[in-house]
Amino acid sequence: MLLSETLYLVLDQGGQASRALIFNDYGESLAQSRVEQKTDIGNTSPDPKWIVDSLRRAATNALQQLTPQQHCLPMRAALICQRSSCLCWDRISGQPLTPLIGWQDKSGQSIIDQLYHHHPEIQRISGLVANSHSPASKWAYLLSASAMIEAQRRYQLACGSLASFLIFHLCREHPFLIDRVNAARTQLYSLEARDWSNPLRALFDIPAEYLPDIRPSLYRYGTLELAGLRIPLKLVCGDQPSALFSNGWPNPSALSVNMGTGAFIQMPLLVEAQERPQTRLLVAPAYSDLNDELLVLEGTVNGAATALNLTSLPLGLNYQNSDSWRQRYQPLPLFVNGVGGLGSPDWCSVESGWQGLPPFDPKSKVLAVAESILFLIQRNIIAMRDVGSFPTSIHLSGGLSQLDWMAQGLANLSGLNVHRMTDPESSSRGAAWLLSRSADWRRSSEQVFTPAPYSALPARFDNWTQLLHAALLAASNRR
Repeated sequence: MLLSETLYLVLDQGGQASRALIFNDYGESLAQSRVEQKTDIGNTSPDPKWIVDSLRRAATNALQQLTPQQHCLPMRAALICQRSSCLCWDRISGQPLTPLIGWQDKSGQSIIDQLYHHHPEIQRISGLVANSHSPASKWAYLLSASAMIEAQRRYQLACGSLASFLIFHLCREHPFLIDRVNAARTQLYSLEARDWSNPLRALFDIPAEYLPDIRPSLYRYGTLELAGLRIPLKLVCGDQPSALFSNGWPNPSALSVNMGTGAFIQMPLLVEAQERPQTRLLVAPAYSDLNDELLVLEGTVNGAATALNLTSLPLGLNYQNSDSWRQRYQPLPLFVNGVGGLGSPDWCSVESGWQGLPPFDPKSKVLAVAESILFLIQRNIIAMRDVGSFPTSIHLSGGLSQLDWMAQGLANLSGLNVHRMTDPESSSRGAAWLLSRSADWRRSSEQVFTPAPYSALPARFDNWTQLLHAALLAASNRR
């Protein structure tokens, strides 16, 4: 085994677990640990203190796996986590005043509705289509609660994304900071100014003193004290963007698709913020340092693994076994996937529904839901092409990517080669590379799926699109 001069500890807080991985300058994983979460952050309200403790436990366990020789090497740490989850806490005591509010929570939807006439301004400044998934509307909704009112009276209130809360609690200095990538997801951030937007704060009525100071992704945030070691926290980023860097700086013509609780579609934008395209997709930073910043064009699918769980679990089925079902259940019904509301490019709620000849076999229903995820991804790929972004390949990651038939289906539908990473920890690898920037970094192995010449999937996508348009029209008539 090769030893590098520096080791890289990555703390990765996701919707299903807290993980800690340690890499060397060759991209080798030397140790890893995982602490499972009993509930899904996207759908419930977990205890924020448990999240902090779970990361400490995972990190300590990973560090204890190192040899005495490795323990003597210098280390740097990175923190990556879900971007849109948020909370409020007391800045003096550190005590949470709210549970963690997940990205799928829609408690702030009424505020988004009230700001309807300001939606173009919100998108112009933040790069985000106005929506309740972002923290701004959630904080605005929460600030009327009694615990928050008392903290405001004592000038102790902190409003932050999950990343900011974790920085505060994990670092011995207790800094009140956030990185640009996570700040941009709040819908209070100005892409052009690279700082909080006073007009957006005013719209959502969020005082500046409640918000953390913004720093680049690559920055000395503080010091972690773990397993008897003091390790500088040098990088903070979002989990989805960091996956772009798993094999080094991303190819500007490659599309990244991560299929997990939700599905996220990202492609680098080689323009400045003021030159970004007008689109119903999102524009956000994926990484920044003191000199550079990488913007990405991003699409979102809200109902990925969430939709599959809602369908399969009541039926007593495990969708992870669906590779063996695919050839036995034909033809499938079509499913309008409105779980969690439609993300980009539609940004509205529609009724989920089926089209086909009932009764549907339970396994065919699960397969149809999975197929609808591919259709929603393809809808975002088309939206990217419409604004002049033409990917030449797809890099696929996330839990659902391990289903061969879905990886192949994405290739058939998009007409692009799909490169699936065999290493499931692409986000952690990306964070480690951003810390290392090593010329000796070894690419993760991958499996390539090429488009089948005679696939029926594009025709099914056309039929599904017509079904979706009908659902969108019905939703519009109800408003």
